[in-house]
Amino acid sequence: MTLPTLRRFCAIALLAGLLGGCTEDVAMRDPQTGRTEICAQSLQGLDPWSQTMNCVANHEAEGWVRASNS
Repeated sequence: MTLPTLRRFCAIALLAGLLGGCTEDVAMRDPQTGRTEICAQSLQGLDPWSQTMNCVANHEAEGWVRASNS
């Protein structure tokens, strides 16, 4: 691996890590029961944002809504 290629790879890896840290927990509420759950930020995977959004999408498919922050 040449030095410019290694630098580019390191820059991409650093950027991916920084963007991954931008995710936040998302509170979900079941409108029928009032029950709430948290789709928590997870830093275990390569793309924690997609893991959180996958959790949100699964809950929304079951009729859950995002809880308001107020």
